This record gives sequence, structure tokens and C-alpha cells, in this order.
Amino acid sequence: MKTLRISTQRRAQLSSENLLAVNSRDQEILHGLSFDESQFLIDCGEEPIADAADRERCGDLIHRHERARLRIATADDESSASEAGPAARTRDSFML
Repeated sequence: MKTLRISTQRRAQLSSENLLAVNSRDQEILHGLSFDESQFLIDCGEEPIADAADRERCGDLIHRHERARLRIATADDESSASEAGPAARTRDSFML
């Protein structure tokens, strides 16, 4: 498996928060991003970014990653709700 260049401590943190995945090419990635995009975003968090274009790219990648995480969380919630059956769902379970 091709892993991201991150410290063991940072990998443990990201793993515990379910932020990492493995793609079909057996590469460690952040959800919703390619391997290169994931590494770029990791690097953005490690050192200050002087270039405006790189800062914008980091922001775009953060949004893509967050949208992917939201899709996963929504799918997990829908799966859990369907497993529990309609009787387990109440009006309050759909309120934010």
C-alpha cells in the first residue's frame, strides 16, 4: 500500500476520526481526494502557504473532502435507519 507522508501520530489521529481511506489503487487517501490531492492537503496543514493559488487549492480540497465526509455520514445514517426499521424512526430523528 502506498501511504501518505505523515507522522505516525498524525496518521493515528486522522484514522481515529475516520478521515483516511484506501482507494482502488491501494493508496492511502483523504475521503473524496486523489492520492496527490491528499498529500497536498496534508502538506498545507504542515507549513504556512505563501502562494495565493496554493491557498485557494487547499481551500477547494478541504471543501471536497468535507463534502465527501458528509456523503459518507449521510449514507451511514440512512443505512442505520433502514436497519432499525420504520418503527424506530420518529419525527425527532429527522430534526437537526
